[in-house]
Order: sequence, then structure tokens, then C-alpha cells
Amino acid sequence: MRIAYLTARYPFPPIGGDRVRVYYTLRHMLRSHEVTLYTLASAPKERWQTHHPDLPGLEQKSFQITKAAFAWNSAAAFFSNLPLQVKLYQCPKLAQQLSSDIRSGAFDLLFVHLIRMAEFARPFKAIPRILDMTDSIHLHYTRMRRFSLTFQGLAALIERTRLQRYESAVCSWFDHVLLASPLDLAWLHRNSSEPNLVLFPTGIEASAFPIHEGDFDPNRIIFVGKLDYLPNTDAAIYFAREILPLVRRAVPKAEFVVAGWNPPSAVRKLERDPSVRVLPNVPDLRTEVAQSSVSVAPMRFGSGIQVKILESLALGTPAVATESVIGAFGEEGKEAILVGRNPDEFAEKVVSILQDSATRERLRRLGRRLIERRFQWHQVLAPLDRILEGIAEKRLEARQC
Repeated sequence: MRIAYLTARYPFPPIGGDRVRVYYTLRHMLRSHEVTLYTLASAPKERWQTHHPDLPGLEQKSFQITKAAFAWNSAAAFFSNLPLQVKLYQCPKLAQQLSSDIRSGAFDLLFVHLIRMAEFARPFKAIPRILDMTDSIHLHYTRMRRFSLTFQGLAALIERTRLQRYESAVCSWFDHVLLASPLDLAWLHRNSSEPNLVLFPTGIEASAFPIHEGDFDPNRIIFVGKLDYLPNTDAAIYFAREILPLVRRAVPKAEFVVAGWNPPSAVRKLERDPSVRVLPNVPDLRTEVAQSSVSVAPMRFGSGIQVKILESLALGTPAVATESVIGAFGEEGKEAILVGRNPDEFAEKVVSILQDSATRERLRRLGRRLIERRFQWHQVLAPLDRILEGIAEKRLEARQC
């Protein structure tokens, strides 16, 4: 089939959960289909990557969205019924180009990544449409209001209300809506009676993350991620201030390493504690994770599935996470990942790994087995394959009638 793929996140290089998901979905589609990527890009045009040797045949149409455009869209959202998360990414040039291409008969399927791009697909009812919602932003905002004053005011209430209404409505526009986590799937089912919701987890290329059998630092605790993303910023600060002191009572030599991209000043200031190190913009985090005794995901809000946990488990580094993180991994995840529901329990689980080599080794094997059984890309992409095959069969039947 000929597929138009829309994303608000310029997916190159494939760093971070959303970009990784787009990249591997594109790579898989290109094995059997023709794909044209329509993507917004905030970086200057000279920094756009247009040649992709590992994505042969991909046609790319990029549309620059400037800070001025973001500011205009943000102001316009005040007078709109659309959520800011949707209004912010409106781009007339992309809409015009897509409309022209679809009306010329260029595509058999419209595939949209995230609700931010859903409005671009709304007018085209005659063509099959798939929305990779990935996670519920409404759920994300609902969780966030418990921990951030920014999300407790009137503006946040208006945005949550708009998101709830919009996410429910958007499910009826698309033939299939894909969610990465069982928690997000259940949340959407509360607000939508549509039967088209499909579980489509984010996966991992297990061969690129071989289990580490070498030396590691027995006192090292690591947290990785895009550090200017608010749930990650909050998680790093939460662990350093409320959990790490409890861990160090039992393991005085314990060290907390925060590694990732774009750490804000609030994260950098954590290094005032000599037991905390911040490693900014590390080119390859695999070595840092593999050489740590335990990986933590103390996320108090957010949604979807945490790629940082997938990578840690694949490398054989045991993980401790909050309940909302573990819920995204289903029942098997509860065996392979330890849960910390509050600072005391979280610290207790971290200490159990730092102090007990048998516990650590058992979790290493369970984690790697979970990845190999359920979260390799060829496994998680199977539901999408079935959907695409069904759409192709219907189109073939329609042509034969």
C-alpha cells in the first residue's frame, strides 16, 4: 500500500520514546509498503536529515514550524475549542500539501502519530485512517496535577477538559487507534465506547542491547532520560531528595547517577549532594546503564511505556519503578520489575538489589526474558501487521467488485 505517515516529532536521530517508536514503525512499514513521511520540524532547514540509508525508499516532506508559529498557535488556542496540545502544531502548508496529495489519489492509508496531528486527518473520511495515539495526554495531565502547581490552575483545568473531550471524539474518526500501555487503553475505554482501540506497545531492538555480563559498580543507581521533560525532571529530583537519603542509611556508599539529554538547572543543582552525579548529553547511555547495579524510574506522573525500562531490562540491569510505570508492562512486568509505591518502599527495593546478589541476578534474568518474550519490535508490531493486512484485503475486494 501507499501510506502517508504524519508526525509532529521530527524523528531523526531516533532518540527518545516518541522518535524511537516512529523510526521503527517506519522501518517496518517500508519492508512491504511505500511510505511518505510528513513531519514538522522546529530545527533550521540546514539541519534536516534527508538521506536515510537504513530507511530505503522513504519519501520525506518536512515543514518548518518556527517559534513565532508556536507563539501564534498558542495565542490562538485561547479562542479555540481545541486542546493546546493540538492547536500548537497547526501548519497550513502541511495541511495544504497533504490535501493536494490525498485528493490526487496518492495514498491508500493515512497513518497519524499522536493526537497533535489528528486534525490534519479529520477531513479525509474516504481513506482508511489509523491513529497511533501512543498514550493519553489527558491521563498524563490528570496525574500531573497532584504534583505540580502549574497543572492545578484554571488554565490546566480547561486544557484537561478539552483533552478529555477531544481524545474521546478523535477515536470515532479513525478506523483504528493504537495505545502503548494497558493503562492508557483502559483509561480511553472509560471515556470512549469505540471498539477500535488496539494495544501496540513500544518495543526494543534486543540485539542492539545485549545483556551485560561484565563488571558493574555495586553501589551505582542510575536514572536516564530526556531530562528537560517534566516527568523526568520531577522523577530525578524526587529520587535524589526523598529516596536516596533512605537508601544511603542502609548503603552509605550508594551513588545516584542522572544521565541524559538537556538537564535543566534544577537537575544540575542536585550535584550539590556529593552522592549525586549528573552526566549531560551522553552519546550512548548503554554503557552507563550496563555498569550500574540498578536502574530506577521513580515517575510520579506521565503515561505510556518507559523506554528507559525496556533498555535497562534488555541490558540486564534490574529496575525499580513506581506503580504507574510497571502497570504499562502488564502482569509479567510485576515479576521482572520491583515496585516502589512510596519513598520508603522504593528505597527498600533498591537496597534489596544493592545488597543481595542473588536477588539482582534473578531480576536480571527475568528482565531479559520479558524483553525477549514480549517486547522485541517484531513481536509488538504484529498487531499493526494484522491491521494493515486487513485494510489491504478490503481495498482489494473493493476493486474486484
